[in-house]
Amino acid sequence: MDHDHDDDPLAGLSVALAHWHSDAWGGAEYLVTKLAAALDLDVIHTIGQPEPEAPNPFGDVEWVDVTGGPADAVRRRFGRAAEYALWEDVDWRTHGDPDILLTSGSTTRAVLPPDDTLAVNYCHSPPRWLYDLYHDRKGSLLGTLARPAVRYFRLRDQSIDPRVDAYLANSPVIQRRLWKYYKRESTVLYPPLELESYSRSRSHSGFYLHLGRLEAEKGVPAIVEAFEGRPERLRFAGGRGDVGAALDRIRRAPNMSYLGFVDEGDKHDLLANCRAVVFNGVAEDFGIVPIEANASGKPCLARNDGFPGLFIEDGHNGLLHDGTAAGIRRALDRIEELDPGAVDFGSLVEPFSIDTFERRLRETLAAEYGRLRDRFDAPDPDEYGRLDAETRR
Repeated sequence: MDHDHDDDPLAGLSVALAHWHSDAWGGAEYLVTKLAAALDLDVIHTIGQPEPEAPNPFGDVEWVDVTGGPADAVRRRFGRAAEYALWEDVDWRTHGDPDILLTSGSTTRAVLPPDDTLAVNYCHSPPRWLYDLYHDRKGSLLGTLARPAVRYFRLRDQSIDPRVDAYLANSPVIQRRLWKYYKRESTVLYPPLELESYSRSRSHSGFYLHLGRLEAEKGVPAIVEAFEGRPERLRFAGGRGDVGAALDRIRRAPNMSYLGFVDEGDKHDLLANCRAVVFNGVAEDFGIVPIEANASGKPCLARNDGFPGLFIEDGHNGLLHDGTAAGIRRALDRIEELDPGAVDFGSLVEPFSIDTFERRLRETLAAEYGRLRDRFDAPDPDEYGRLDAETRR
């Protein structure tokens, strides 16, 4: 969208946007597309191409592969482990000379932009396999064999951190991780929702809804177990993920159904007509589903960890559970405690609006750029003169 030049804090500044890698359309691609729209950019620099045969469901923007050819083949073979080196080798002079380079994802932090370019990273999380999930994954055979490589990449990740001038975090959870693992301050900028697309309906058709891929880290097996043998109906909408056994159980259960991936219109209809959303993601960095539930006027039964555990107030805009099947069943038994009609969902979700996202993004980037200019463009005359005198001796 266009901005009034007189009121625009970024007036006169050029901005470029880079996203760590793209294979498919997902939450990270949604977010970076919204970053591009908020900054009036029509190009996103990335590695790979997000499902080139599938139309972009999130916005009209061009994805430019900064490597391509053999380099992309290396990334596809070795995964994120190769991305630090690939991004480090990108010569940003061939992509213009931006005043601000905004990067999305952890490996893009490896870029070496011009020294007068402000480097800002939008952090979804420090690499979880290196930090907060290391102990969860190290016990498998693959995890045991990979420990030396993980230790190397932890050092590699730490070594590129000073290249980032400022961080944006997608939630207070990530703000805490950035301080814990990098000792870096950050500004929270929540991913946005087009709130006007959601119908804040007070009525429902009685069914419960799960949105998201059928994956172990989404806690899907516990949800399936919780609903088995109960009278409540549950619909699953999302990709198949990695828990095929759970899908078999869903198909056998008379009160559960799997709808597959649904488009935005169908998703909004499901949200408008469900009784409540069930969410069980493990230590979610952000987790947009509970916010989508509230944007639709519906409570969310959310796992009490990660950002959803902070956003949902038990007994108000949803219910909290411990992530186990028994805990989810206890939340279902308490559903009558909720009175959605007494909740001002609009005020709860306003911090996640497109307008709030755009305004805070542009103001934060402009402020950080101002700090960079103040540091290097206006040296202390007395200090400069002293150094110059010492140089002549």
